[in-house]
Amino acid sequence: MSRPKGMEQAFFGQGHGNHDPGPVQSLHESMNRLEEVQIKLESVRAWLQRNGLEAMLINSQANFAWLTGGGENYVYVGDAAGEAYLLVVPDRTYLLTNNIEARRLQEEEVADLPFEAVTWSWRRQGDAKEMLASLCDVSKAMSDLGSLGLPKVSDGLPDGFNHLRYTMSPPEIERYRRLGQEAAQALEAVCLSVEPGDTELDIAAALAYQCRKRNILPLVNLVAGDERIARYRHPLPTGNPVRKTMLIALTGRRHGLHISLTRLVSFGPVDPGLLARHRAVVAVDARYTLESRAGVTMGEVVRRAIDQYESEGFPQEWELHHQGGLTGYAGREIFGTPDSEHRLQPGQVFTWNPSITGTKSEDTILLTADGPEVLTRTGTWPELEVELPVGTLCRPAIRVR
Repeated sequence: MSRPKGMEQAFFGQGHGNHDPGPVQSLHESMNRLEEVQIKLESVRAWLQRNGLEAMLINSQANFAWLTGGGENYVYVGDAAGEAYLLVVPDRTYLLTNNIEARRLQEEEVADLPFEAVTWSWRRQGDAKEMLASLCDVSKAMSDLGSLGLPKVSDGLPDGFNHLRYTMSPPEIERYRRLGQEAAQALEAVCLSVEPGDTELDIAAALAYQCRKRNILPLVNLVAGDERIARYRHPLPTGNPVRKTMLIALTGRRHGLHISLTRLVSFGPVDPGLLARHRAVVAVDARYTLESRAGVTMGEVVRRAIDQYESEGFPQEWELHHQGGLTGYAGREIFGTPDSEHRLQPGQVFTWNPSITGTKSEDTILLTADGPEVLTRTGTWPELEVELPVGTLCRPAIRVR
């Protein structure tokens, strides 16, 4: 699909190609990075005012990346918390960190952004609380992770802080488009290079390499061959060789944004039973995507897709694995269930991942004012055209090699 018109209007009002060059240079889009950050700071301050607060302390990797327009505060990627904090008060913003991290963060992650650095010795972590107390009224402060003794924002507030990041700004959309293309190119390149007899671990290593050279963190790197595809919904790679059929799935992250996709490869003609199941699952996936429209709740979308499972002859399969949902600064910001109340809006991004035993269909989709845009579609992967009463959509086929 073509890019949407009028996306400049899809920003925080909703409330609720080439390899990436690095952390700073790539973050300047049609709206420059400073303008993006200033608008986000305004949204945080408005949130504080609505909730009778005066300070917000941000420590999560997700919210740090969101508020800084793509900066990274992690060293250990496996922890929700990063190595630095952002403190937002009514008239100032601060970067709080220890002396190990301060220089790199200032030079590579938040250069030219309005964050005043406050540091302490790595061996005196207790100083962080004292510094926090000197910068704000801690009795009127909250933290996204409950850091430094502050209450966590999810405790008792109906106006969720993370809602601020659900709708993408124009520069975030451009970053997402590049990420979607490069992640899909990485995964599909691996699919074209695999040979029968390669182990799942070899294939996962190749995917990790293709991702990392594009500055993408492969947070989920699943590979299954042959009988393991039907046996496990989340197949961590093993030393088993792939003989006939391979499933490979990726969730990658860059500048805080998450991208997900799955592809299947068959060496030689596809087994007829697998082909029938795959045609069914892409029909369900198409139903998910086509039903994802502005103003519709995720629960409505899931219920209509469940109807499609039944129409395809697999009424119980949706119970065997989560169906995906809203994505962005988390792999899944909100999981879609039949009772999900979140209403989709233009500028939001979702990844539906329906599965039927032995197969799966998954891409990452931007909801635009003109409808869904598949961010992870390269145009070089074979596709099946799915025609449904609600519309027509091309979905990835099983690649025969």
